[in-house]
Amino acid sequence: MGVHNGTIKPSHDVIVNRMYTHPCPGTGGHSEWAAFYNSTTGEEIANGTWGGYAVSDYHYIEFDKEFVLHEGVTYNYTIRTGSYPQIIHEHVFNTTSDGEITCTEFIDANGKRYENWIPAIRLE
Repeated sequence: MGVHNGTIKPSHDVIVNRMYTHPCPGTGGHSEWAAFYNSTTGEEIANGTWGGYAVSDYHYIEFDKEFVLHEGVTYNYTIRTGSYPQIIHEHVFNTTSDGEITCTEFIDANGKRYENWIPAIRLE
């Protein structure tokens, strides 16, 4: 668990209402908070907070408003993860169909810093 900061650059427009965090098998892996920002101005586009384990599918964060991440535009993100989310141990991860996500910094619960911990998420 900890705070992930990075960038995301979609290869197609993505309409976002919620974010799914892939858990490690057999765990309650989730994200507790997420925000996306305009990488040029730093202005926040949207943020969402985890509803807790009592929510029917607690692997999702719902955003207050729908927003669009546009093809070819780079956005900043901050995601605070909880227990045992799946992690992609790369500094930059490219998917063939969805774009590129990077880790600029991950600070774990003990204060250790990493540059190759990307949370495995899906934007819907």
